[in-house]
Amino acid sequence: MGIGWRYVAALAGVLAVAATRPALGHHSFAVYDFEQQIPFEGVVATLSFKNPHIAMTLTHTRPDGSTETIDFVEGAPANMAVRGGLTPEMIKPGTKVTAIGSPRRDNPNAFFLRHIRLADGREFL
Repeated sequence: MGIGWRYVAALAGVLAVAATRPALGHHSFAVYDFEQQIPFEGVVATLSFKNPHIAMTLTHTRPDGSTETIDFVEGAPANMAVRGGLTPEMIKPGTKVTAIGSPRRDNPNAFFLRHIRLADGREFL
């Protein structure tokens, strides 16, 4: 007795669904307002330099001398940043940088990290 066509069709369907599973991990960047690119000068407070995305917080000093923490909740994938020449040692906590971010539409205090400029003028991302 051979394998029936219904079995083969069901197996093909299961394999097709399983093959698309990795795509479910990707998400939209529509939550960010990329029309806005806001620069912040400050010192890196925390850094998560790993895939799927870089994240960091920056301690920014306001004109009145008070400080605020800028939360860059997401940026480029770490492997893409490294290919572009940026390494975690270059932006470790305590490093002065200018970071440019685009705010989330639903939380204007959370940003997508667009660019990083080091004190020596080099730019990444």
